Amino acid sequence: MNLPKTFDFGSGELVELKHLETTFGITRLVALKYLKVLHIQPLYINKDVFFSLPTFNRIMYVLSRPGSPGFLFPGSKAKTNKRLRDKGFLIEVNDDILAEANSPRVLAEMSAASGRDTSMVKKLISADNAQSRKEPK
Repeated sequence: MNLPKTFDFGSGELVELKHLETTFGITRLVALKYLKVLHIQPLYINKDVFFSLPTFNRIMYVLSRPGSPGFLFPGSKAKTNKRLRDKGFLIEVNDDILAEANSPRVLAEMSAASGRDTSMVKKLISADNAQSRKEPK
């Protein structure tokens, strides 16, 4: 079995690009394009390419939840469908999606959905509220 290499430096798991290749059945070049349109910078270590799995998961969570605009990935047949583009489907992650993926509220939703300790969810939500109260209106 040829599993992708992983590293964890304490701030989340770095996964070899092979993870995307095998998960989605795509080539290395298309996997690199996935990272590019999601605005995830690859990390080159020796001859291998790695990416942050937690960052990928957060962006995918925002793209796939109800109310998202929809996304057309590189290499997908739907990307050439003009009707989907006219409906507002994205072909590249925009700043709004990135900001949403970085918000404590999304982390809280993801924690709640995974069944993790609810005390952490409460801390994440209260941190988001405290930050919004500090911002000028």
